[in-house]
Amino acid sequence: MRRFSSLLIATGLAATLTVAEAGCSSSPTSPSPQTVEVPAGTHQSQLIAVAGTGTGGVSVTPMSVPSQTFAAVIKVRVQRARANTTYIVQRAPEIGRALGADGACQRAFGQAPWSAADPPAAAFVTFPNGAVPHTVLTDGSGNGSLDFDFLAATIPAGTLFDVMFRLVDNETAATLDLRSGCFTVTVK
Repeated sequence: MRRFSSLLIATGLAATLTVAEAGCSSSPTSPSPQTVEVPAGTHQSQLIAVAGTGTGGVSVTPMSVPSQTFAAVIKVRVQRARANTTYIVQRAPEIGRALGADGACQRAFGQAPWSAADPPAAAFVTFPNGAVPHTVLTDGSGNGSLDFDFLAATIPAGTLFDVMFRLVDNETAATLDLRSGCFTVTVK
């Protein structure tokens, strides 16, 4: 979390996180004020509000599959965000360029080798769910969750890559933005 906070400050974004240790609540729809639910998984990160309110967590658990390519269970939990709101789940994976597993998530911040001077690539891309994006719908208390499987046949087993997640209310003009820290995933 310290590295993510430094990156937020270094890029001009400020966020205050007044949370005790990340942990699991007995009920994902009614967490206590000091508890942030980060779902169980191999790779985990807290979500914090960069724009708007809310917190939560994300986890990625790679699975071994016969094709020996990337397959994972992704879990997202949102708490105390805007009530009755649809959040689009996006990620900034660093695959196919230098510094792809250095723990810095340059793509999410538009830094080389993911800057405007480099080959074009969106900072964040939406997780597809057929013809629509994967989304988290919050309830009247601003809580929501989503678990889904993700497959990427172009990423072979053994690949390590950095990724940062975000949840936004609009893909092109977000007014709400919850972000994870940067973490490195190992493909099984």
